[in-house]
Amino acid sequence: MKFDLSDWQGRQARLLPILEDAAQAGLVPAGGAAKLGEFLLGRGVGVASDAAAADPSGTGLDTPRASEPASPVEESEAPRFIRGFHDILITIGIIVALVGLGGLASVYAVIPAAIVLAEILVRRQRLALPAVVLTAATVIAAAMGTIPVWDGLPPTDQDWSAAGVFATISVAGFLIYWRYKVPLALGGGLVALYAAAIYSAGVAMQAWSNNVAYFALHPNMLVMLLGAFALMVFITALRFDFRDRYRITRRSDVAFWMHLAAAPAILYTVMAQIYIGNRDGLFSSNTSIWQAAAIVGAVVVLMLIGIILDRRAFVTSGLLSFGYAFKVLLTEGGFDKLSASTDTLVFLTFLAIGVVVLSLGIGWQPLRRVIVGNLPDGVRDLVPPVRG
Repeated sequence: MKFDLSDWQGRQARLLPILEDAAQAGLVPAGGAAKLGEFLLGRGVGVASDAAAADPSGTGLDTPRASEPASPVEESEAPRFIRGFHDILITIGIIVALVGLGGLASVYAVIPAAIVLAEILVRRQRLALPAVVLTAATVIAAAMGTIPVWDGLPPTDQDWSAAGVFATISVAGFLIYWRYKVPLALGGGLVALYAAAIYSAGVAMQAWSNNVAYFALHPNMLVMLLGAFALMVFITALRFDFRDRYRITRRSDVAFWMHLAAAPAILYTVMAQIYIGNRDGLFSSNTSIWQAAAIVGAVVVLMLIGIILDRRAFVTSGLLSFGYAFKVLLTEGGFDKLSASTDTLVFLTFLAIGVVVLSLGIGWQPLRRVIVGNLPDGVRDLVPPVRG
């Protein structure tokens, strides 16, 4: 049976408050409102608004935006950043005030100020964008504040300072999530925890080899560590995603932030392998046509993963690499000899990136319909359904 999944966010905004009231009245088990809402929304259940009932045509000025006809490319990846211009105004004030406080006092003064603001704006008022900014400010201040501590360790332990900073970020993120339930805090805390573990493993390997040039002599080991970090972040993000297929809980927002870290980590792991042995590093001037083709292939695979998971981070993370590789392909293919100006090559590269982005943006849901529709049933039941 095919259920109507249109106007997902509008139906969610009207249905969930009712279910939360039912939970407070004891009619729904504690903590079960979100799960019941996911179940009902996935089966097309919704609540009509009073304004929509008063204006059944949906064309009047009094029609709420949530009651407007759903777009065939309805968005399912909608992290809750901004709920109104009030959030933007408050966020501007937070940034200006904390920067001024940090400049007049010190970074240590930013932490208590951010906590006081979080108690008011996040815990009480539940403002979304200020929650993100205050989380970032607290974590950055904590990391900067502990750098002198880690750098002050005995000389034999100085190589561990970066791991200590990552661990500090992780602990700060977990504490913020425990207190304020900000998805960015949990996602960032997990990413920092994995970074601390992988960095520590790298330092331990170098110490075991007793050779400061260990990774220069064994670049494959460095690629392996980067790949392990990328996989840890990606797999954790998938676990959050798969447990919230319809994207109505905080799990989806946590996965969003972790995918933002996982996508570039995966791409640059592949690129590091492609450029291994090249002393000039990534994006070097002597990039071969085969290396450029491999980069384009890696970006295309990431885009396919993004389409399947309905996560656009996998598209945006590869645009810079795609543009550079495309330019190399044009140059190696002799296109630069057909033009008297290097600007033509640059503008053509920009045009190619723009066409790719627009094509994916406009055809996102049709592409998902084709690709997801041909996946095995077990995989298709894990990823978000095609909307529209």
